Amino acid sequence: MRRVMSILFLVLVAFAFCVPASAAQKDWTFMVFLNADNNLDSFGVGDLQEMVDAGGSNDNVNIICLLDREKGPATLYYVTKDKAEVIKDAGEIDMGDYKELVKFVVETARAYPAKHYCTVVWNHGSGWKDAHGEIIKGISYDDQSGNHITTNQLTVALKEIEAAIGKRLDVLSFDACLMQMIEVAYAVKDGADYFIASEETEPGEGYPYKEILQNFKSGVSPEAFVKHVVKVYAASYDGGSAGNSSSTQSAIKCSELNSLADAINGYCKATVAANYGAQFKLALSSAQKFYYRTNIDLGHFVTLTKNYIKDEAFMTAADKLQAALTKAIVANGLSGYNTKNATGLAVYFPASSYSFSAEYKDLAFAKDTMWEAMVKDYYKKTTAKKLVAEVARGDVSGLISYVATANEKNREVSADLISKMNFRVFTEAGLDDATQTNVRNLLSELKTR
Repeated sequence: MRRVMSILFLVLVAFAFCVPASAAQKDWTFMVFLNADNNLDSFGVGDLQEMVDAGGSNDNVNIICLLDREKGPATLYYVTKDKAEVIKDAGEIDMGDYKELVKFVVETARAYPAKHYCTVVWNHGSGWKDAHGEIIKGISYDDQSGNHITTNQLTVALKEIEAAIGKRLDVLSFDACLMQMIEVAYAVKDGADYFIASEETEPGEGYPYKEILQNFKSGVSPEAFVKHVVKVYAASYDGGSAGNSSSTQSAIKCSELNSLADAINGYCKATVAANYGAQFKLALSSAQKFYYRTNIDLGHFVTLTKNYIKDEAFMTAADKLQAALTKAIVANGLSGYNTKNATGLAVYFPASSYSFSAEYKDLAFAKDTMWEAMVKDYYKKTTAKKLVAEVARGDVSGLISYVATANEKNREVSADLISKMNFRVFTEAGLDDATQTNVRNLLSELKTR
């Protein structure tokens, strides 16, 4: 019996040493899912050191970092003012698997309880991009596994995190490129109170962790914190610690996103009800764009359309959308000239129909709003009208160009064009035989694309 008691005592002592000294509840736990298993490896190591240089964890905040290095294992760290202390060697893990993100957040929240939780996902981000004919969307690209976390998987991950820790994240932040899009924000709106990200690509230095974390005070609210992050990020690239670069960073209040979606629907309805194709084309050509030219700034675009369209119903809808954007975007920070018209939230709007992703319809934002329908309506109104008018003048060059680029992404627009072109050329007639023959052949080819 004495031997059993001795073993039990040793087990309890050992367990006591395994429990982190920081296990008492603090104001904040700041956790970084740092996926440097790619060409950003050196920047990841530098950012971990910045967290140390900031003073590390203190009485108000726990700083935890899971760092997965390029061609190497992952390590879980507790950051102090002196160093990043190893909590455990995690081995080789797939940081492109959303389940690893869930595991990291849940285990960290349980080991380091706090009133508020901020999770930073650190890596490459793509928003939406066209690569080798396929639309890739998401974040946390792991070069060893070839995997990444998709936009829809972010929704699943946050639901599982909330179920496990009993609350939404106070802040979800992406230290990555191109992720501040309404499509992404809408996907995470039910799993976080605030969402921070960049509309544009981020320079390699990424977040200025020293400025973000140093002098972390007691009682800072989530909204005050996200405003601080946005402010110091912009300052760091405006002659600050990271030099000078064009950059964007903004914070979204997720509770306002349902109202924003309603306002977007009102704007879309007013647009579809009329024909503002020419005005939208002008606005689209001038709207703030980002590294992927299919990403435009939503607020800037709406302002431009108001400049060109004076219809009362449209103006009312646009005003409501601008008001909803103002409520949703609680902080917007910019540096440099190239991003001067960024207002804080991007949206997907390719200039040409052949670039529009068929997979877009799978997003929650596309399902719950009329944005996709409005964009495709714009394509129909501008494409058919222009090409039919050209052919009526005997010019088929535009039709030839359209057919050459047509694909499965714009078949709906192509079907509309075929219908209108057939009516003008073969029902109304009046065109010479050569033009009719050219059109007939081109439409036959278009049906196969």
